Amino acid sequence: MILSVETSTRAFSISLGKSHTEVFASIEIIHEIAHSQNIVGSVKFLLNSVNARVSDISSVYAGIGPGSFTGIRIGLSFANTMLQTMGIPLLGIPSLDLLAFEEGRWYNPVIPFIKSRKNEVYTASYDNGERTSDYLSLKLEDFRKFVEERSPRYLISSEEDFRAFFPHSAELEAQRLVSFPKSRVALSYAEECGLKPDMRYLKPLYVRDF
Repeated sequence: MILSVETSTRAFSISLGKSHTEVFASIEIIHEIAHSQNIVGSVKFLLNSVNARVSDISSVYAGIGPGSFTGIRIGLSFANTMLQTMGIPLLGIPSLDLLAFEEGRWYNPVIPFIKSRKNEVYTASYDNGERTSDYLSLKLEDFRKFVEERSPRYLISSEEDFRAFFPHSAELEAQRLVSFPKSRVALSYAEECGLKPDMRYLKPLYVRDF
């Protein structure tokens, strides 16, 4: 059984499943409470809901960002502890990829974005099922230019981030899709991309050098 965890944004999600067609249980929370207060209790709740135990988990998938540094560290610390204490293999998945991949959106020109610092976003472009740019951290003006140059069919982000960077929806030529990186999407993403978990510890995907 696969445990999938996504903590890179304000939205927090955990899923249990066997494959993308067999997601047994999932929790998605949009809340200001710290992810560290939710993650262990949510995993226990999901396991109990499907009459499973921690020992039934065969692998752990985790979103590696970019996004909230604190949120990412919480999710990866949990995943890495599962490897260290129980020998459970891990798979790290970029959170922007999850946004772009959901419901096959990345087969069209699409740009997901996640708010970084004030007037900055994490972003990348996708088309034909592939990422077509580096993972980027852009200031608002540069991000607008990036969108204009790429002319995506879809822009994908949270309602909060759209309000922050595109308060007037009429200014967008691309279709606006409200979403957040979801743990349950990781199962189908990994399956389609042929990714397999291994025994290496996960590290955050940092776009900016510090």
